[in-house]
Amino acid sequence: MLVEMRSLWFILLLTFPALASAQGNTAAAAEIRAARQRSNQALAKRDIQAFGESLAPDFVMVRGNGVFTPSRQVSIDRFAEDFKNPNAISYERVPDQIEVSSAAPLAAEHGHWIGTRANGRRAYGGTYLAMWRRTETGWKIRSELFVVLTCDDEAACAEYRK
Repeated sequence: MLVEMRSLWFILLLTFPALASAQGNTAAAAEIRAARQRSNQALAKRDIQAFGESLAPDFVMVRGNGVFTPSRQVSIDRFAEDFKNPNAISYERVPDQIEVSSAAPLAAEHGHWIGTRANGRRAYGGTYLAMWRRTETGWKIRSELFVVLTCDDEAACAEYRK
């Protein structure tokens, strides 16, 4: 009986850190999903300030057509320009999986994205990977890589075929 109790305590001691880590990862993933939702809402409302708040100072991006966006400010400027055009395509990113690093204050968000015309018709879409970094002010997007995989609007997809 004593041996069984010691074995049980040993198993619990080994399991507890893993459970605590899993709970921490679940909380971090929920925080990232909430931050992504705020970022999507900012894009939908064309709120450039709120959108910019989701990006880390050293943010970089590769757009769906392979064009490199070298900085946070360039990304903000591009979206600000799009926001001036009432017919610009709007974007939504939908997280499918979030993996929180146990080695660094980082997380990987895998998902799919959708580009929609102002009339509600889907233009194109694809997959993405985002790197998130935990900061003093919460999780921020450090980098994003988008790949276009579907085209529902030939005019919108023309730039992807160059």
